[in-house]
Amino acid sequence: MKKWFLLLVVLLLPLASGCQSVQPASAQVPVDTANLNREVQLLNLINGLELTPDQMRFIVEKAQEAQEKREELQAGADIEEMTTVLEEFRTILMAGENVPPDLVQRFHDIKGQLYTAEDDYKVELTRLAGEVEKALEEHQLYALEQYVPCTVPPEGELRVGQARGTGGGEAALERLRALPAEQFKRHEDKIARRILERIRKRLHGTVLILDEQAELERIEGLIEEARALSDVEFELQKGDLVEELLAPYKAAHPQRNRTALIARHLLDPAIIPLLEEKLALLVGEQQFPF
Repeated sequence: MKKWFLLLVVLLLPLASGCQSVQPASAQVPVDTANLNREVQLLNLINGLELTPDQMRFIVEKAQEAQEKREELQAGADIEEMTTVLEEFRTILMAGENVPPDLVQRFHDIKGQLYTAEDDYKVELTRLAGEVEKALEEHQLYALEQYVPCTVPPEGELRVGQARGTGGGEAALERLRALPAEQFKRHEDKIARRILERIRKRLHGTVLILDEQAELERIEGLIEEARALSDVEFELQKGDLVEELLAPYKAAHPQRNRTALIARHLLDPAIIPLLEEKLALLVGEQQFPF
């Protein structure tokens, strides 16, 4: 993270006793490791979105514009003066003295300038993110809403582009249909509980279930319905069954702000070299298809 943003973070922290403590240096992640971890997270997102070459180029262009705006605002902010003021604060407070009013006023004046610069940057970032949003397909935007930064993607996660996003649930229903009747009846309650726990985990525990037993019975009923269908009927209805299973949770789980997610991830400066490398690899594959 650049010095300008580090300083801005300090200024935006609440000046109250409830501020969170800073980790000791020994507990902090090395910069190179943190950067590599972020790159891996972004690659998981890039691969999951299955961006076309044109979309990659467009995102690179907008991420570069965001970076230029960031550097422009950084150059215009009086970081050196703020650093001087904070050093004076430190010296005075270390001596146990009161900070003079004129120094306090200088601090507030510079902070106001930094706030204005930050607001201008946010407006520009929102505009660029809106342009990127228009360049993405609906299924890609849906995948972005589900994205949680991770280094190792969870097993069984859906790939972007699966029909209506129900592929993983359909596969689970197919496995449950294959269970012998006696085995299914013996473990039916346990199976329903496992499905409920997986849904909770997928939604990070954000859904409150008031009547758990009623919900378990609803899940069991849907599984029994899937098992009772013929093979042809199941192929036609499996997507609807999964949608019905997840419907109450989707209604309770608010849609995440797409524009904010794009600004945070797809306009991250770290994504520029990753997409450029991806594009270079694609060009190489076209030149040497064998």
